[in-house]
Amino acid sequence: MAKVLYKNTEELLEGLKKKDNGAFKEVMYLYKNKIYNYLKFLVNNDEVAEELTQDTFVKVYFKAYSIHTNNLSTWIYKIATNLARSEFRKKRIRCFFSLSDVENYCFSYETSIEDQELLKHLMSTLQEKYRIPVIMKEIDNFTFEDISNILNKPIGTVKTLVFRGKNQLKENLYKLIGEKNEKY
Repeated sequence: MAKVLYKNTEELLEGLKKKDNGAFKEVMYLYKNKIYNYLKFLVNNDEVAEELTQDTFVKVYFKAYSIHTNNLSTWIYKIATNLARSEFRKKRIRCFFSLSDVENYCFSYETSIEDQELLKHLMSTLQEKYRIPVIMKEIDNFTFEDISNILNKPIGTVKTLVFRGKNQLKENLYKLIGEKNEKY
């Protein structure tokens, strides 16, 4: 475990802006695994997620002087999200999201292989504009405000994207299992 050198986020941000290696190490300690897991869910590829995680922290180090917020977490996730979007646009990855290991990440119940495959398929049917906010809200448990800051969209838009994404998932599930689309 790394020794915590900074008492609060403001001090940590100041250390980053001054290119203090101790501040950078502390940020890596606090966020590396979180960012890697987030990117792994987005890109469905361990190697690409690792590469994007490294790219994220390179940008954190070299762009720290430009931070105009006190919310370090939001800023780092915004960098990671933008890098993942760029990766997707480059067509280096075919599937943008997978739930293959989701039960190990956030659920406490067992799922069958068929259920896991169904989840993978359903999430792959979501458009990127819905997929990212749904992952952030439902997998990473971000608040709508944090998602709004990361994606640089109004809170109302984020709520709409999450709502529509969930509805699209539900409709696609009904189509797959052949049930009538009933409103609950």
